[in-house]
Amino acid sequence: MKEDIRKIYEAHVAFELEQFQKKNLKSHIKEEVNAAFSWLEKVSLNDITDGEKVKDFLDRNVKDYTLSDEQRDYIKDLAKHILKEAKQSKHTVSDYISEARFNEIAEKLIAQKEWREELIERTVQNPLYGEMIADTLYDGIKAFAAQSGPSNETVGGSLFNLGKGILGAALSGVSDTIDKNIKKFIADNLSKTLKQSEQHLKERFSDAKLRSASKNIWRKIEHEKINTVAKKIKADDLVDSLEVGETVIKDLLQNKAVKELSDLVIDHFFEANGDKAIATLLQENGISSAQVIKEAEVFAVPVLEKALKDGYLKARIEARLGRFYETL
Repeated sequence: MKEDIRKIYEAHVAFELEQFQKKNLKSHIKEEVNAAFSWLEKVSLNDITDGEKVKDFLDRNVKDYTLSDEQRDYIKDLAKHILKEAKQSKHTVSDYISEARFNEIAEKLIAQKEWREELIERTVQNPLYGEMIADTLYDGIKAFAAQSGPSNETVGGSLFNLGKGILGAALSGVSDTIDKNIKKFIADNLSKTLKQSEQHLKERFSDAKLRSASKNIWRKIEHEKINTVAKKIKADDLVDSLEVGETVIKDLLQNKAVKELSDLVIDHFFEANGDKAIATLLQENGISSAQVIKEAEVFAVPVLEKALKDGYLKARIEARLGRFYETL
């Protein structure tokens, strides 16, 4: 490089480095961010990408993503550390969530009446639930028969609203036939019992009763110390849960139905927002130029100052500009 060109080159490098001095850095960040937002007001999302590219990105980087051994070890270590701190914590439940917020969450759950009643219906219709009710009836009636004997003519209000005559018939006869009578009675009346059970559960889980229950729950837990709960959790059990969680998440990411749902969300997002300016999308999601400038001053400035101090910026500027000046 000729001497006169070298002098211009060195002056150019010095000028670029001056822009990264602390006294100039914040004003340059503000200038560049504002300029970028002005440009992004004219650029739509569809101008720079589309739904298919986003789907491909997720397939490449998320679908088959696997934690490294170092990541697993860190997550396990972090979980154990949090648990250890929780066991020593003096905080109570109300330090983490206010009564107003708890009630708000409870109300959202209570409002799902249709979903709740459907869950009750499906539970009652499950064969396992029928078996449980039948076993409970059988054990109760048999225990009553053993205590009362066949000569007992009344049931004192009856078990599960059974009539005196029906129960008497079920319990009549000699002891070697009592099991058969009880099982026949249960089989004949199980459908009706399950229907009554379903109605009873719906009444027990009414809006008013759930609201009352949520208030009772809050009164019981609001002053409960976090360490009381944490001490019941074993570190090994927590680690095992994390490993199970990783497997579940990996299976979900590779699941075809989840992929279809993800594609649906992406397609809908681009259909609704593809023609919008990127600056508008950022602002709709709470990201303004002022906010970006503020956060850049907090996080970017220290990085650039360190890069300047270590000579990294100078080396990169010299490398970039040097290629041009070598051609002169």
